[in-house]
Amino acid sequence: MKKIIATLIVVLSFIAAKAAEKEIIADVVFENLTGQELKFGEFFITETNEKIAINETKSFKISLPGTGKYQFGFTTKDFTAYTYYPARITAKQNIITIRLVAKNEATFNKNTFSFPMNLDTTLTNKQMEQLIIAGKLNFIMHGLDNKIPKEFAVFKEKYGIGLRKENCVMDPMSFKIATENNQLIASYLNKQYGNDWVNELPSKPFGIK
Repeated sequence: MKKIIATLIVVLSFIAAKAAEKEIIADVVFENLTGQELKFGEFFITETNEKIAINETKSFKISLPGTGKYQFGFTTKDFTAYTYYPARITAKQNIITIRLVAKNEATFNKNTFSFPMNLDTTLTNKQMEQLIIAGKLNFIMHGLDNKIPKEFAVFKEKYGIGLRKENCVMDPMSFKIATENNQLIASYLNKQYGNDWVNELPSKPFGIK
């Protein structure tokens, strides 16, 4: 009987250890670029449908089911919030950064911006074509408003590549993301059409010469 109990304890311990291996603990940290205090905000995880009420900029930890791709966000009426995180969360790549900047009348009517920090630059031509068909492949530009020039509608109709306007606030991370995204698309267009398509752009996004 004692041997059976001992065996069960070992088995249960092994199962618990394996379950713990799958769980990922991620750190959520704040970068408050203003002199104001955070009164209230809400951090959310789309995949787990989890929402966490936040009333200070103190770092905290979250538990995720395992390694994988997640979408995080942070909403608040006090600031414009940018959320940066690795494209794939792992035990080593597990830091989610929430950057708070002062609200500006020139910013979009939004209060949350989420950016995976690493773009997938290994997409095949077929995958790029699938994104075009789905209408999800866009150049990224930053500006004072979110209006898309009419000329870009003509470009999208011909090449299938649209334009996404982001907040006018520019920082090194968002500049890096926009540049890598635009260069990835440019490389695809060059393979398909040569270099002539560049001359048809109403304006050149970051990273395109």
